[in-house]
Amino acid sequence: MYSPLEQFTINPIIRIYNNWLDLTITNSTIFMIISIIFIIIIITGIQTNKKIVMNKSIMVLELTYIKLEEIVNEIINKKYNNYIPLLYSLFIFILLNNLLGLIPYSFTTTSHIIVTLTMSLTIVIGITIIGFYKHSFKFLSLFIPSGLNQGFTKYLIPFIFMIEIISYLARIISLSIRLAANLISGHTLLKIIANFGLQYTISFPYLFIILPIFFITGIYILELAVALIQAYVFTLLTITYIKDVELLH
Repeated sequence: MYSPLEQFTINPIIRIYNNWLDLTITNSTIFMIISIIFIIIIITGIQTNKKIVMNKSIMVLELTYIKLEEIVNEIINKKYNNYIPLLYSLFIFILLNNLLGLIPYSFTTTSHIIVTLTMSLTIVIGITIIGFYKHSFKFLSLFIPSGLNQGFTKYLIPFIFMIEIISYLARIISLSIRLAANLISGHTLLKIIANFGLQYTISFPYLFIILPIFFITGIYILELAVALIQAYVFTLLTITYIKDVELLH
């Protein structure tokens, strides 16, 4: 590998296309399919309480679901628990793709802005539709802070309204870039340290060989934490966006 960024290259595996249709399967497609299969197995295992992998693994997944339910109840309300399956699937999907990217010679789908942008765009469009469906045009009051309809400040309402709209739409960009940028930077650093360690080991095969291994292990543990944290942050921000739409504040 000549460049640390080469690991993010999308390579076609099966090309099926013509002038009107392109069904090309890439390495990114394969790893997303793998993560979706894992999600189906996990959710099925939790619902049926079958011992798919290990008792402790199922217990961790169930505790994750319970913790997510507690977060939703704390931020929004118990009556909005119908969002939990969606949020849980979103969290597991992002986490699995983040972790799969840490396997040597694998591919990190969530490091590509097109993947994270598609997820964030879908979320924002979906909750916007829900907002208009539940509140009709009252949903637009979300973009007008309370207290602006008195005195001189009422003349600032159109200006503030436009700023709030832009801020609302900026969520699409911020939500997607935050996830992709963190994974790109971490994986790039890991690859640079690994290449440096390889060259260092070749130059000094019997001297200080533990040094590159120590650095790579430290960065790898950090990347495991980043994979978990970024999945959690993405899901938590999605919960706050749902709260804004449901409660209009």
